[in-house]
Parts: sequence; C-alpha cells; structure tokens
Amino acid sequence: MTEATLCATADAAHLITELKAAALAPLEIEGSHHLLLPEGYKHLDITKLVEASQSIPNRKAGTVALSSLQSLLDYCEDQGAQDTAYVFADPDRRTITAVFNDHREDFAGWRDHRAHFSAMFTPEFTTWINNDGSNKAKSQGEFAEFIEDNLADITEPAAQQLLEVATTIQAKTDINFSSAKRLDNGQVQLGYTETIAASAGTNGALSIPKEFQLGLRIFKNGEGYRLRARLKYRLLGGSVKFWYELDRPERAIEDAFAGYVNEVREKSGYRVLVGQA
Repeated sequence: MTEATLCATADAAHLITELKAAALAPLEIEGSHHLLLPEGYKHLDITKLVEASQSIPNRKAGTVALSSLQSLLDYCEDQGAQDTAYVFADPDRRTITAVFNDHREDFAGWRDHRAHFSAMFTPEFTTWINNDGSNKAKSQGEFAEFIEDNLADITEPAAQQLLEVATTIQAKTDINFSSAKRLDNGQVQLGYTETIAASAGTNGALSIPKEFQLGLRIFKNGEGYRLRARLKYRLLGGSVKFWYELDRPERAIEDAFAGYVNEVREKSGYRVLVGQA
C-alpha cells in the first residue's frame, strides 16, 4: 500500500471518528437536551440529568405541605406569584392548594409548583364527633366517665349540672331508674330507687338538662366554635342509657372552613377559586 493510500485511509478514519463524536455530542434544542445515536440505539432525553448537575434548577417546582393557614399565607407571600397563580379551596376535602405556575390569561404554566394546606380536626372535636348519635349510647358509668374526661369542652351552666349528674350516677351504683318526667323548664327528671343492703332503699330524682353547649376548636390552630348538643336518654329495665346528638355539626365544619377561605382571599392577594387543584 502506497504512502498516499495510507494517508487517505488515516484521514477517512479520523473523519469517521469526528462524525461519531459529533453524533454522540448532546444537542440542545430550545432548552431541552438530546443525544442522537446510531441506528439500533434509542433516543435519550437527558434534560433532567443535566439540570440535576446544576447548582440550581431551571425553574421552581414541587409541592410543600403546610400544617397551618398562617404558614400557607407566609409561603404565598414569599413566592409573590399573584399574576401567575390560583388558589383552590375544596370544601369537600377541606383543603386549600396554591398553584403558583398555573394557566392564566396570558401565561401557560406547568402547574407543578404548589403549596398545600389540609384543615385537620382537633382531638377534642374528633372525640365529640366520634361519640355522636344513638349508636354511641353509654351506660351510667360510661356516661359519667365521658363527661368528666371532656368537661372542659362544655360551657356553663350545663357543665356544672352535667358534672353533678355524672358524679351522682357514678357514686350510686345500686340505682333502679323507674320513671322520667319532663319539667316546665324543658329539663327531664329521672326517678330512681337506690337499693341499700338488699332492702327497698330510698327514692330520689335526678334532673338532666335538655341540651348543652360546647366550645370547641374544630380545626387545629383554628378559632373556637360553639356547638349545640341535645342530651338523650333511654330507660331499659331499671338502667338508663345516655347519648347526645350534635346540632348540624356539618354546618359548623363548613362555616369554620369558609372562614379559612375568606382569610386567604383577604390576606394573600391571590385569586381564590372553589374546587380541586
């Protein structure tokens, strides 16, 4: 092989090497990065890998979960995205979600930069909700214990009267309830006989309120709310069962959540929509 042939072969090999290198070099197209590979290989979008190697991302993204409404307001203020964001309030799920890069009139957003707040019930409200209704009727001892454990949530004057009822039925274990009479003031008087040493014992009467008021925080870190509860009873073979029925607790929940939504609307400067983000 002549020297000229050898040089031509070397030049061709070098050219092929350069073409391969060029083909394998990442290609940037309007901010996205690609690799063009020979036939039999696959196309790879390495945009995220390139971005991950940078000190900062190309744009804001991600969802932050916040546990107080004030934290949501603070985060919204820090982002300063009033022109590109919507805030979505979902009354059914009791959530408020800010989407900072949403679709606006003259702006198309990725909708993936968010702050999410979920209104959570307080332990005390959960306790009263979970024990609401006739299917949660309690025996004398159970009712007394429940009232004593949750007395702080009952407002006066019913609190003291319910405590006296609970104390009485807890102290008098040998009681035979025999009658019930509604008084002029709306309360109910339960007649009973206290058995002493297997004898007839003494008769007595126990007045219980028709209803009572609760002062509760419905949501964690939220304001207090007033709820009305109707006290119910059932005489069964000398014993009595107690339960209560909250007056439209769903209305109280709706009102409390609506207060959150109004606060965001008034303080954040963002446009608030009702629905899911």
